Amino acid sequence: MPQFSDDLFLGPAITYMGTGQGNASATFRGYISGTTLTVTAMLSGDSLLVGQFIDSSTAVTNGTYITAFDSGTGGTGTYTVNNSQTVSSAPGVTMFANGNALLGDPAPMSLGVGPLGRVFVWDTIPQAAGAAVVAASQTPAAASNLTLTAGAGVTSVTTQYGTVLRLDVPRGVSVSTGAAVAATLASVAVTGTGGQISYTSQAGLATGQRVVVSGTLSGTATITAYSNPTTYILTAVTATTATLTTTAGAAVVTTAGTTTGLTFTLGAAPVTVTVSGYDYYGQTMSEAITSSATVSTTVSGLKAFYEISSVAVSGATGTAVTAGTTDVLGCPVRFINKGYVSHVGWADVLGEDAATAVVADTATATTTTGDVRGTIDPSSACDGIKRLVVSVLLPAIAVGPNATRQGALGVTQA
Repeated sequence: MPQFSDDLFLGPAITYMGTGQGNASATFRGYISGTTLTVTAMLSGDSLLVGQFIDSSTAVTNGTYITAFDSGTGGTGTYTVNNSQTVSSAPGVTMFANGNALLGDPAPMSLGVGPLGRVFVWDTIPQAAGAAVVAASQTPAAASNLTLTAGAGVTSVTTQYGTVLRLDVPRGVSVSTGAAVAATLASVAVTGTGGQISYTSQAGLATGQRVVVSGTLSGTATITAYSNPTTYILTAVTATTATLTTTAGAAVVTTAGTTTGLTFTLGAAPVTVTVSGYDYYGQTMSEAITSSATVSTTVSGLKAFYEISSVAVSGATGTAVTAGTTDVLGCPVRFINKGYVSHVGWADVLGEDAATAVVADTATATTTTGDVRGTIDPSSACDGIKRLVVSVLLPAIAVGPNATRQGALGVTQA
């Protein structure tokens, strides 16, 4: 990702900009059961981060590292690690975490826009986005990690934190739902007074899955407040029975009987898809994306990832799921107002591109906040041929000896 000022080419020369990388390490007390690390006390050092390797005087499987936050967010709590094992029990033993990047404020650095830059020129040729280039189609039957598969424009690389998928440029991640395990439920009958139904045996259904009921009910059953069509949620699901609830989670009043004239079309069970990985500067980051309740629908995230270490789903979906990339591209430096974007050039056209710019989110970063530096979405699809040239005006907080890490690169990732 070339980086320039208005009058200098700034390569790896040492500058002061607040982005010097430092090692993150911590000493804590904890224990491991299966793939769950429980931290009972922080003893010294930095906060725990995804990607940190774990060691102890008590045998820990070589190469064990943190893959995801559970109840812990850097301190006491639970974390997921990559290797299943048993190490001690509560309250645990002294353990050590090491690795990952912390960014100084300010600090010497070998990446950046330099102390004299006033205009940052971001110049890249992004590859085509793909709906399944991060995780190919798979149908989760429970909470689990999707299997990552590097598609076009994505490279599988091994780093000190393990194997990750590296994108061509920091960009947004998308989650798509495919077709349901079955298009409709067959031979549906109402079996109780609280929305209970039965149907021909159907494997792969998921609690939380949506079903659209349409048509004119002319059987012996009744469904209070039904109108054509109505979307319900399937709960208490088995292969042959389920309970209808409203999309607000309320009970449905029914009378047992046949449901002649109705079609029960299956949708998806929306789940939380947590994408974890690293930004362009090596900071750990994660984003929680809620998948769609509608089949064959894509939901796009807000954050720009450079490397992806895991994609975890919170439960069964009843449909195939893929993870891919979008044309939302992450700017290497922060802009908090669109006025700082002085020019967007695209596809060798003289003049401004009708791109969509989203400014940096300045709130404390969480899994649901936006990108910490800001994003640009060009007016047409990326294809590995069209060049994006963006000029960003940099205020004093982003450059020079008094620059801060936040001023240049935004709030700390989460």
